[in-house]
Amino acid sequence: MKQVHSPEVAAGTWTLGVVSLAAGLVLGLVSAGCGQRKTEGGAAPAPSASAATSAAAALPATSASAVQAPPPPPSEPVGSGVSSFVAAAQTEACKAQSGDIATYLQRGEVTVAGREGALAASWLIKLAANKPGAQLAFAGFALDAKQVARARGIGTANETAPRIFANGSGWTLVWFDETGLAYTKPRWETAPAPVIEHLSTVNAANADDVALAATPAGAIVAVAPFNMEKAQLGLFQFAPTDAAAPAVQALGATHHAHEPRRPAVAADGTGYTLAWHEGDGRIVVSRFDLAGKEIDEAYTLAAAPPAGAPTRERVNLVATTKGAMAVWIEGDKILARAVDAAAHPGEKTWLVGRGRAPALAPIGDGALVVFLGQEGGKDDQVLAVKLSESGEPSATGMRISDGTGPVKDAAAVTPAGPRLGFLWAEPMSNGVSTKRAILRTLESSCVP
Repeated sequence: MKQVHSPEVAAGTWTLGVVSLAAGLVLGLVSAGCGQRKTEGGAAPAPSASAATSAAAALPATSASAVQAPPPPPSEPVGSGVSSFVAAAQTEACKAQSGDIATYLQRGEVTVAGREGALAASWLIKLAANKPGAQLAFAGFALDAKQVARARGIGTANETAPRIFANGSGWTLVWFDETGLAYTKPRWETAPAPVIEHLSTVNAANADDVALAATPAGAIVAVAPFNMEKAQLGLFQFAPTDAAAPAVQALGATHHAHEPRRPAVAADGTGYTLAWHEGDGRIVVSRFDLAGKEIDEAYTLAAAPPAGAPTRERVNLVATTKGAMAVWIEGDKILARAVDAAAHPGEKTWLVGRGRAPALAPIGDGALVVFLGQEGGKDDQVLAVKLSESGEPSATGMRISDGTGPVKDAAAVTPAGPRLGFLWAEPMSNGVSTKRAILRTLESSCVP
């Protein structure tokens, strides 16, 4: 893939710190978080070969401006939320297939990615009691949930959930370790051991302020804090599938942001949609083209909450055929709002349901929200609700887990050709603290 440089950043290139890890490293971790912003009105300095100066060389300084958005969204979400769910395992059209991919786990962070004909998963394994951090595992599966690439250790990590992405014919695994943002491209074969690389511009202290997404061309786009004041969010790409492309490419930075934090990013064929939380509590959305140029205005996705309002949790984004879908939680309310291809928020904010730990995947022209909620009188079940292109939830949702026990950790979801893959960790039995990781696949068309 030929990388397109913004005129503002063409003179600078982010440098990449590369660290190879020995083949003996065992299971570890991957993570995604949120980011920061940019300023306006300065020429890009000459490129630097130093990791310490690469961020300054890649992106110019600009003056931040407060977000002046159209009227705020409705004060109350539309609808009453989905409360009726059918069981995936008992729905014949789903052709559900499941398997335990790991057992006796003491941690529950999982991630899954899919493409036509294959799934890849990664999860964390607790280190010895006297050692901090975790180990990162990786394995591959067919669409019937049967293992085709045996589990193996990739490296050590901090205790942030990993992220895995399908790119081209392979995979990119991303996590945070003691050095910072680490990534590798694992293969089905166990040898040779994959080379682990680091983005020297993103350190472990920023883990909660880094957002990640896969681009249609296969590279990974990251949004991370930029400049000394951390008052901007910078965009860059890494892990390209084209061997001739730069290993790391600076794209641009926000200039319509004020104290941005906890970002989310979605990538499509024409650019990038970014959302983030402002210092005053608003959620703001903006649009960048493929060259990294931000549009002339950012928009309020969710107004600042009033004093005493329920806690607002981090926004999630996924690209759709019409733009993007944003989902966030206020208290126990899961809210959704569509965003078009120019980052204009949709007319309505919808109440999807009640629960926690949402994850998103594209489905049709809309999105699928997967979360933990109550169903059949049992708490913490893995539930899924389909959203239309406008963000409106379907009348009926689907219970993905079996309902035999609570699922305490966030579930993951991915499209994989005509099927969907779901991965979660749950206690192995009542009264037992160790967990098993369960992979379940089903036909996308069966989701109501």
